[in-house]
Amino acid sequence: MENFWQAIHLNMPVIILFLGLLVTIIVIGQFILHRRFREVSRRYKLLTRGPAGADLEQILLKYAEDVKRLEETNKNLMREQEILKEQIAQGLHNPGLVRFNAFDNMGSDLSFSLALLDRRGDGVILTGLYGRDETRLYAKPIRKGSSDYSLTEEELKAVQKTTGGKNE
Repeated sequence: MENFWQAIHLNMPVIILFLGLLVTIIVIGQFILHRRFREVSRRYKLLTRGPAGADLEQILLKYAEDVKRLEETNKNLMREQEILKEQIAQGLHNPGLVRFNAFDNMGSDLSFSLALLDRRGDGVILTGLYGRDETRLYAKPIRKGSSDYSLTEEELKAVQKTTGGKNE
């Protein structure tokens, strides 16, 4: 044991120099860690502080409420969109007009058939026959692109123009 103390006593300057160097390295490391901690702490405070000084939990709760409100708004918009789609389907769609000459002794195509149908093929077809002495107008109901009344060739063409050829 005495040899141990003698070895320490003989190497005391080296040990003190080594320990001083070790303390200096530890102090420098501690200083660097302290600066990094302050930077992380500053960033954390910025993250957890909202516009009105709210913490992160309050901010996340507010965002969760906003998301719920937006989801409800989206559902309402989807319902309204379906209603509008139905209303649009009931509106007139691409009227089909066919002009023709109803009588051989008349010039020009003054007679016409006009199909006024919605997207489902429901509506009416108007046919006007122009003659020298009189003009007659006929209306026939159309359901799903066809009618309970017989349709002329011109009326069928007008329906085809409206429906894009999907129905007769």
